[in-house]
Amino acid sequence: GTHWNRTYSLVAANDAMLNSSEALYSSSDCQKPEGLNKKMVEGRILLCGYSFNFVMGSSSIRKVSQTARSLGAAGFVLAVESFSPEARFDPVPVGIPGIVITDVSKSA
Repeated sequence: GTHWNRTYSLVAANDAMLNSSEALYSSSDCQKPEGLNKKMVEGRILLCGYSFNFVMGSSSIRKVSQTARSLGAAGFVLAVESFSPEARFDPVPVGIPGIVITDVSKSA
């Protein structure tokens, strides 16, 4: 887990992509660790984007947590930039600190 008296830097998945062509595969939704630079993510909080793939079921919060953990991240933030009425945010047990921001306009 994270230490209560320590601060952690954020790293956006888009900034940690190993290959910009990976953008075609939406590395920003943090579903696969292979597309992200472990050295950039390790010890930081990984910022991921919530894409339509989550609504369709091909992406999951569990995969985000697994990706973050395998890259040595301190935790993850999943930011929902455009809300879809079909989106569901059921609690999911994960083995790493994480948060889902369902409305980024209210997180400022």
